[in-house]
Amino acid sequence: MKRDHIERSPRLYVTEIIDGIEKIEAFTKGLTREAFLKDPLRIDAVDANLRNIGEATRVLAKHPSIKSKFYYYRIPYKMLSELRNALGHEYFSSDPNAMWNMAMNILPNLKPQFRKILEEL
Repeated sequence: MKRDHIERSPRLYVTEIIDGIEKIEAFTKGLTREAFLKDPLRIDAVDANLRNIGEATRVLAKHPSIKSKFYYYRIPYKMLSELRNALGHEYFSSDPNAMWNMAMNILPNLKPQFRKILEEL
């Protein structure tokens, strides 16, 4: 592993993921899909937090003990890492509908799983 990956505790990365999910929840609270799609500031905020979640997940997946927890808690770490890559490298083709789906349907189900991992660290 690169030096920057071992300097930070896995606990910090999991905390960043939970914080990112909570920020996304705050940015989308009370919104309809249509309102979200018309709000470029919220889209950018969700985009930035999804990138952070994806990057933290990618780094954590390099830790064998954490990767086994991802399997145990059925966290789709590959999907989250790939989402980060897609958002980070497909500069003008980010899909706000996909972001909305992630914010409304996927992340709320993953937050308790990440909390369980955090409790175990």
